[in-house]
Amino acid sequence: MLVCPMSCRRGAKCIACIPARRHHSHFTWFAALILSLASFTGQLRADDDRYPAEVTPFAKKYCAQCHEGDDAQAGVSFAKYADEKSMLKDRRTWEKIFNVLKAGSMPPADEAQPTPDEKAKLIGYLDDKLHRIDCTTMSDPGRVTIRRLNRAEYNNTVRDLFGITFKPAEDFPSDDVGYGFDNIGDVLSLPPLLMEKYLSAAEKVAHEALLVIDPASAPVQEFPREQLHRSNVAHPLREDLIILVSYGDVFVEYDFPRSGQYILKVSAGEQPAGDEHSKMEFRLDDKPVQQFIVKDVDPKFEHYQFALHVDRGRHKFSIAFLNDFFNETAEDKNRRDRNLIVRDLQIVGPTAVDQNEYPAFQHAFLTSMPGEGKSVADAARDDLKPFLRRAFRRPVTDDEVNRFVGLAERVAATGESFVTAMQVAVTGVLVSPEFLFRVETDKNPNDASERHAINDHELATRLSYFLWSSLPDQELMTHADAGDLHTDAVIETQIRRMLKDPKSQALVDNFAEQWLQLRILNEITPDPKAFPEFNGELREDMKRETSHFFAHIMREDLSILDFLDASYTFVNDRLAKHYGIDGVSGAEFRQVPLAGKNRAGLLTQASVLTLTSNPDRTSPVKRGKWVMEVLLNQPPPPPPPNVPELKATAQAQPDLTLRQQLELHRSNASCASCHRVMDQLGFGIENFDAIGRWRDTDGNQALDTRGELPGGRTFQGPLELTHVLRGKQAEFADSLTEKMLTYALGRGLEYYDRCTTAKIVESLKGRDFKFSVLVTEIAKSEPFRMRRGEDAK
Repeated sequence: MLVCPMSCRRGAKCIACIPARRHHSHFTWFAALILSLASFTGQLRADDDRYPAEVTPFAKKYCAQCHEGDDAQAGVSFAKYADEKSMLKDRRTWEKIFNVLKAGSMPPADEAQPTPDEKAKLIGYLDDKLHRIDCTTMSDPGRVTIRRLNRAEYNNTVRDLFGITFKPAEDFPSDDVGYGFDNIGDVLSLPPLLMEKYLSAAEKVAHEALLVIDPASAPVQEFPREQLHRSNVAHPLREDLIILVSYGDVFVEYDFPRSGQYILKVSAGEQPAGDEHSKMEFRLDDKPVQQFIVKDVDPKFEHYQFALHVDRGRHKFSIAFLNDFFNETAEDKNRRDRNLIVRDLQIVGPTAVDQNEYPAFQHAFLTSMPGEGKSVADAARDDLKPFLRRAFRRPVTDDEVNRFVGLAERVAATGESFVTAMQVAVTGVLVSPEFLFRVETDKNPNDASERHAINDHELATRLSYFLWSSLPDQELMTHADAGDLHTDAVIETQIRRMLKDPKSQALVDNFAEQWLQLRILNEITPDPKAFPEFNGELREDMKRETSHFFAHIMREDLSILDFLDASYTFVNDRLAKHYGIDGVSGAEFRQVPLAGKNRAGLLTQASVLTLTSNPDRTSPVKRGKWVMEVLLNQPPPPPPPNVPELKATAQAQPDLTLRQQLELHRSNASCASCHRVMDQLGFGIENFDAIGRWRDTDGNQALDTRGELPGGRTFQGPLELTHVLRGKQAEFADSLTEKMLTYALGRGLEYYDRCTTAKIVESLKGRDFKFSVLVTEIAKSEPFRMRRGEDAK
């Protein structure tokens, strides 16, 4: 797979760099590529006249010194680009060239620089050839690979389908990530281990959703001697026995899972004495339940049991000894001391449950039961058809229903109950590809020219997994059944409704956390010696601030530009103290103004500042890289090989400030082209330490937070930097559009998607950059509402 080390930002969209964001290569190959073009002598077509006229002279004049022949830096030969046609076949590579040239990253700053006219000519040529797309004739919705549900989607889907509260996918292997997200069809493989996990999870879900009560096989919870609590008069007798030598008890505490009928059991015997047998009392929560006369002696102990109703929850089940006796003068030495001996306790059940203890799903699902002339097959078909429709997220055929009906029939034929048979059928549904995968149909799947609108049920699924990471609700399905979901008016109405729904928190948890790289924060552990204040609670507060911030902009339908410089945030008392904000008490998060606090937008939030720092100090490089990657979608490539780490520079020059060390580090020409932008951005937020607190000095050294970007734009400190970023409205809108469209589609974008992103950005500009406009325009876009077959090549 071709990879993209850069991202070009010209107005609306980089048309070639989009598809690969996971891997990057250093771009010193730029000059080598240009130089290699200078040696081409092949015949060019008439429409290639500008290619040798614009590219070759530039390469000879500015690139030949470092990039020629077999020893060209980065060892890259581009002889395959013989003409304009070959250039356009590799748009991704040429987008890199355009990007670094326009940004002023190449040629290196210490080499001869092209004149403004020379640079403008080459940029203009590449701009024209790479970016001029006639969107009135260009129409390619792309193709989304069939996608399995990722872990978050699986958990949310079974939650909404069954109403269960546990998360069965927590035990699944981690999902692979592509293009920055874990919902990309191309990387969501299905290894054998995951298939085993699917089966195990399906069984757990089915048993949680459908309660089977069979007194003959009720669950038994046994408490052997080592698990019993004892009063002071109860002592171990052997490895398996406890003896009560006086008035006292042994007990267990147990969480009864449901309100219903249980059987309390004890295996007990006595050490006889006097003229009566031992008396034993069952107690529940220290209240008498039942008394027994214990006549058995070791080793022929018997079980004593009593059935009773117990409410759901934690209760104390105890065994008390009631009639202690001791006579040391008795003639029979073996009958002088009466004691109660306990081997174990058991709780059996529930053997029956209250009607309201059955899961809500069970009441809704099993509306038809066999009997009175209705067969198992008929009842199963009645129950399964509407369930399958929800689970498969579309209408189902009779043949599909009959497959699962047959499964239930076979189980019932073995003598199992109807509910057990339906448990097995539900398990089968949950391991079906139609449930595990989001399937979309093509009449001609191998014909790339076959472009068509997805049907309304497929659109309902796209919408629900985009905004909720879960299956469509009844309202979406009703519109899909009516066939009007694809209309602009209905989509707009549904988007507004869905963003207000609490389930839209999934867009925060799954899109925002990955877009902003917040999941990295879980792996960050600042040096406890340098930052003893940092702990797990503060880490969680940092994440919650950013989550609340994103959710507020989303639900209040504010401008996406607030992400850059909003003058408010969300804190609780602990985070407020961390920021030096007074007047906040309690653990609840609330909105606070940031006027006079030197903070604004995402960039100054502690979550971002901490995840972009080293354990023991800040990192202007990481922080600048985050701005380029996340906010501007211009990720720099990784460093070239054989470049010494900054640590070595610091050890060699310990008296230098961090800024000076980085400047010395950038003396390597191959580093300077990237660091001249990254470091400048990072210096702007050096007033925040490695866990996001404000500071005026770094140790004993004054901070220099000045920055200058290519083109001469200068700033000092975080607020001026956020103003600079606010000035890049189109670039930020384009970056966020690309990221959210990638997430919504579940695929990387291609050059032809530029028409879509450009249209969305124009809509944002004309409508105050509202969050809902971004989401709605994505949902109404051609790639979201259409698909095509696969290119046979």
